[in-house]
Amino acid sequence: MPDTPYNSLRPCYSGLYYDELSPETAWIRETALVRLPPMGGNMELCIVGEYIPHPELQGLEQGLPELTVRIGTRLGARLTMEKPGYWNLRFRIFPEEQSRGLCLKLELGSVWLTNALAWLGRITGFGPLQRFRKQNKNRQLRISRIETAEGEILCDFSKRGAPFATDYLRRNLQIGMNIVGFLSADLGIGESARCMVRAADKEGIATTLVPLKLHCKNPQGDLSLQARFQEDNPHPVNIFHIDPPVAADIEHHHGLGFRSGKYNIGYWAWELPDFPDAWVPSCAYFDEIWCPSDFAREAVAMKAPVPVLTMPHAISFDRPQGEHRERFGLARDAFVFLFLYDLNSYSERKNPKAVIEVFRKSGLADKGAKLAIKVHNAGGNETEFAKLREAVADIPGTILIAETLTRSDLYRLEAVCDCFVSLHRAEGFGLAVAECMYLGKPVISTDWSATAEFVSEANGCPVRCREIVLDRNHGPYGKGSHWADPDLDHAGWWMKRLFEDRTLASTLGLAARETIERRFSPSVIGSRYRKRLEAIAMA
Repeated sequence: MPDTPYNSLRPCYSGLYYDELSPETAWIRETALVRLPPMGGNMELCIVGEYIPHPELQGLEQGLPELTVRIGTRLGARLTMEKPGYWNLRFRIFPEEQSRGLCLKLELGSVWLTNALAWLGRITGFGPLQRFRKQNKNRQLRISRIETAEGEILCDFSKRGAPFATDYLRRNLQIGMNIVGFLSADLGIGESARCMVRAADKEGIATTLVPLKLHCKNPQGDLSLQARFQEDNPHPVNIFHIDPPVAADIEHHHGLGFRSGKYNIGYWAWELPDFPDAWVPSCAYFDEIWCPSDFAREAVAMKAPVPVLTMPHAISFDRPQGEHRERFGLARDAFVFLFLYDLNSYSERKNPKAVIEVFRKSGLADKGAKLAIKVHNAGGNETEFAKLREAVADIPGTILIAETLTRSDLYRLEAVCDCFVSLHRAEGFGLAVAECMYLGKPVISTDWSATAEFVSEANGCPVRCREIVLDRNHGPYGKGSHWADPDLDHAGWWMKRLFEDRTLASTLGLAARETIERRFSPSVIGSRYRKRLEAIAMA
């Protein structure tokens, strides 16, 4: 199980108690601790309170207790008063004392004798000592609140059970996260990590980018973030963009201390409604799981023993300018349907055969439409690529693009298409669908799994489908699971309609762009990160 993280960062207190002598203030039996999250910078704090004479004082209990405040082990301030009344105690806090949270230790003085008698009374039961067990001398020193030198309240002990001023703490929390993943890899899980970086940067969340040391089959060609890579993970939260089964390998590659003392989050994108039982033990390496869609979250949450939240991908990049069709061998005047997938992935899920069959049956190739298929990782998958060539050999003008493209070139390819087609059987999010929508393209997309959360007839072309049971295993997608079987006739109807009605295609594309900008912008997603990180820090 994960180490308990953040203990020194959570606002909490101990050793402070309430009674009826002054119900809106707290008293100290002997020692109290108040922990606050790190707030950064030099600052001056003030503890405000009151000495209230206790009506039941007798003999040795006479006199007022002293109060000493320590910051960690350093003496901050000491209070000594000769008569009852209001008091305040000021002391300075330095940045180096806040790296693991701010710990204030409040110690009562001049009460050692009455405390000792209270202890003896408790363990012996001796009658004359029982009155000391009430610790009436201690109860005279009352704590009202802790505030800044400017008077902004941090802790108000008149609010029993909820003394911390969350607005102030939230503004001053030193939150940050270590984003761990295939940050330079040309694959979806790599782009997932890069999307997170963009959202965190937009929201101004401090990040450290740690390249995942696990083996990756895909090329490491995206160097856009390379200057920020490092091995250390200084922030209190680790977020791992990985497939669940490899969670057990993190410590082998990154060291035994990499997760220790951190709040560890796994970022998982699962595509089917049933999360594999064999992967449930991977939850033990994390304090919570984030998923890019509600569809994925519901699947994982049904079996995970830790919290599971939806944190979608942030979709934003520089939209390509100019004309780039010639770069990809596409005719300027053709209506281009684009489909792309990774040959290292599982073709059965991405369902390229359906796209090819629908386009073939539509007859649009004879009317000037073109089908462009971009495949990743043709090298190493020569047999699969040869089958793809054979499958499109009878469709005039079909373009197969097998070269490795930079992200910028991939965006250019998406930008020059007229419609993106994805007749997938299941998606955990649908990055390519969202990217093309961001570029103002209408998308023809299976109306099932994660893409159904943001593709509708108001902004795209959802394709009817039915759920079917897998009759055999396809990689991690096990026999007996469910996924979608898209209606190919309906998909063909959408193709013909968009080809024939360019105004509709343009209208849907504009609506698609607005949807992505409104729901998945870095500022929107980054704000979700911030709220969750603040909640974790203050829990």
